[in-house]
Amino acid sequence: MGLLIGVVWMVATGLPAVAEVRLGIFGQVQALTPLVVAGQTIVWPEGRAVLSPLGQTSVALGDTLAIAASLDDGALIAQRVMMIYPLIGPVDRAADGSVAVMGSRVVVPDGATVTPGTWVAVSGLWNEGKVIATRLRPVEAGGFGHLAGQVEEAGNRIGGSMLSVGRRPEAGFDGGIWMLTGLPGSEGLDVQLLVRGVFGGPVDLALWQGYASGPVASQTYTIRGTGVVGAARDAQMPQAGALVTRCARGSRVVQAAPEGLDAAFEALGCARHTPAG
Repeated sequence: MGLLIGVVWMVATGLPAVAEVRLGIFGQVQALTPLVVAGQTIVWPEGRAVLSPLGQTSVALGDTLAIAASLDDGALIAQRVMMIYPLIGPVDRAADGSVAVMGSRVVVPDGATVTPGTWVAVSGLWNEGKVIATRLRPVEAGGFGHLAGQVEEAGNRIGGSMLSVGRRPEAGFDGGIWMLTGLPGSEGLDVQLLVRGVFGGPVDLALWQGYASGPVASQTYTIRGTGVVGAARDAQMPQAGALVTRCARGSRVVQAAPEGLDAAFEALGCARHTPAG
């Protein structure tokens, strides 16, 4: 029940008033003091809570965060911080440095020990149907499971986890990130609650970290699990499975500052993450 309450709270919690430009940062926590996510330093105002499906929790190295930020004199100021767990649920089996959670394979961090039958909250990023975990949190067994990622086109799967969805979104599952909560099974999730997006609303520009796909069309690739699409010439095309960081407006990677967003483009380090032509 605690998981469901946590998710409902995330949906109901509004954003405080922010500056005109809203920015997003999605990626792994690399340092805590100061907070560094996806290579960018972020000012986290004292007293600002982190939203999490698990309820009250603290941020640790290796966690995955989605941050909505404002810009103040070139500094990124966190306005909304949300913990992202690709998977929360029971471990079904474990072998060769990986485990199965609700049908999806999870590559566990070096030295981690996970016992089948226990429950874990998995921090990490999707890569070709599996999660490359950077942190595992033990959680109380029983209750609701959770999935966060891109729903496949047929609308019945995230990663290796099958979805049973009684009432689908009217417009269907688009290409962005969906957070789904429900009853877990060995092969998937019986979905009870659906939430689209990770930043609590639209952002003008976002920095995304994730694993690159191979070319999905002529000079086109995706950041797996996010719905973000990039275009690149052959020399700029990231290697499939490479961990990349890119700036995007909407779902499209940008290689130059959009009109009126020069300061945001600089603050997010977008030029540094844009391959040279």
